Amino acid sequence: MTFRELLRSFEDRSVLVLGDVMLDEYIYGTATRISPEAPVMVIRHRETSAVPGGAANVALNVLALGGHAAIIGVTGADAAAKDFQNAISNSGLGGNFLVQDPSRPTTRKTRVVANSAHQVLRIDQEVTEAIDRDVEAALLERLDSAIANQRPDAILASDYQKGCLTDFVISSAKARAHDLGIPFIANAKPSTAHRYAGAALVSLNKPESEALLGREIHREDAVRAAEDFKQVVGCHHALVTLSGDGMATEEFLVDPISVNVFDPAGAGDTAIATIALGLAAVGFQKTCFDLAAQTAGAVVQRIGVAVPTSEDLERIASRGYPF
Repeated sequence: MTFRELLRSFEDRSVLVLGDVMLDEYIYGTATRISPEAPVMVIRHRETSAVPGGAANVALNVLALGGHAAIIGVTGADAAAKDFQNAISNSGLGGNFLVQDPSRPTTRKTRVVANSAHQVLRIDQEVTEAIDRDVEAALLERLDSAIANQRPDAILASDYQKGCLTDFVISSAKARAHDLGIPFIANAKPSTAHRYAGAALVSLNKPESEALLGREIHREDAVRAAEDFKQVVGCHHALVTLSGDGMATEEFLVDPISVNVFDPAGAGDTAIATIALGLAAVGFQKTCFDLAAQTAGAVVQRIGVAVPTSEDLERIASRGYPF
């Protein structure tokens, strides 16, 4: 199967993305001098922008890759929630099934970027305590509405440990995926990975996988590490992303893509969105992971959280497979 054929297979696939949504805010400016008040840069403000982040960025990647997407998550009932809703509307993502929880703020990451390329500061506004039972119930109602509305081919849990994905929410979502006969996929964290036992695929990056297994991982032993990860978690397939060294499952290595990395933020979202669509469309095939390396390689060449453009996808599709 070529990359073009695989990308075409995404067009009629729908992925529900369940998890921790956030607002990614960027303050752009020019570094002018060192402040006389403290040894810090003075940034002359040029513009501020905000885009949907976290689980919402995963959904936007599904959309950019040609699939259908819906986002299910929790925001606060604050100004950032309004900004998030506006960012969702501006992004073209129509399927959003969000719960507002007045007891918590909307997760917001504010990055200060100097001279268009250098991130000099990040401010996080968040709480990480688990949502309460009433919010859990409301979230699962939204999930059921999204299932009825979207007729999904996969459910993807995007876990940033901001409190949305409780044990009950995860087990309920897994049960719904099982009943529908569709893959349940998770982008997890080491301390929560065990919650995704039985998932079609669970993904961790290299430091997270090392924390899970309690040892260092190198490219030459990454396939064995993925097998051990799979056994520890109890999932059907495990993915270890290795940054500049590619990625590994328990069955194969995926070669890295040689690109100039300007900003790695969001690359994992792009990779897992590509793989989720691939599992939904054609199942567990190495081509899906090779394509994920290509799409993630496209977005790291831009500043800020990004998704693949139509030009990126055409360039990737024209390469065919294998290279």
